[in-house]
Amino acid sequence: MFQLGVHAVISIIIYLIFIGLSFEVVKALRIEKFTRKGRIFETKILFIFIAIGLGYLVASFIINFIDVSLQLSNFF
Repeated sequence: MFQLGVHAVISIIIYLIFIGLSFEVVKALRIEKFTRKGRIFETKILFIFIAIGLGYLVASFIINFIDVSLQLSNFF
């Protein structure tokens, strides 16, 4: 039971780290070119949604990779 709690905390931390990293990456892109002028609030919301989506995908990959690599010990 304790192991599930630790796994959940580590997963949340990984998700937050990768969402933050992806937000910094998305800020480096020039998405303003593709949005209408004067739509600053909507552009910021778009940044946040793209960062959450990208961060979730990358973090899910990392967490799944760690889980599968830990299960390899059962193979040997």
